[in-house]
Amino acid sequence: MIRKPAPFSARRPLTAAALFSLTALALLSPGAAQAQRASSGQGQALLLETAGKWQAFSSQQGRSKICYALSKAESRSPANLKDVDGLLFISTRPTEGVRNEISLVMNFDLKEDVGHQAIIGNERFVLVAKGQNIWLKNPAQEGRMLDALRKGSALEIKGTSKRGNPTSDKYSLAGISQIVKRAEDACK
Repeated sequence: MIRKPAPFSARRPLTAAALFSLTALALLSPGAAQAQRASSGQGQALLLETAGKWQAFSSQQGRSKICYALSKAESRSPANLKDVDGLLFISTRPTEGVRNEISLVMNFDLKEDVGHQAIIGNERFVLVAKGQNIWLKNPAQEGRMLDALRKGSALEIKGTSKRGNPTSDKYSLAGISQIVKRAEDACK
């Protein structure tokens, strides 16, 4: 049985940051991905598969296993934010009853009192922020958003930085279906 996602206030903002720290090396260094395949150490992210602009990872920490699909933003505006990457995660944490939770790490602080948006074709989803992390405002929409991601070709995240500047990150959805399935299968 799959537990319904917790309301935003009950979610752990460090989860996305923890996933980011597990995968940052693989994203920044081409040789690191091969090293991660050979690594089976506790807490280290293991690259499972790459398809299109997406990668599937798993990590074991004690009895808790985390599996997730990950992609970096292909473009970002304004220009002064281009030295840091936005990351999109779709994570499964079986011991917590979480399946396909959608979250983003923007790597800059966001306004927390405004509605940020995810746009996939004609579909729009309201997002909420805490620090540098973003989730769906209504967790009950995760299934609908995941379906839109699988059917779509691009995702745009429109946000507002803590300083009040509008921001935009764009993600390719090429490979997402295959990679989300791989991450799901790894956590069965």
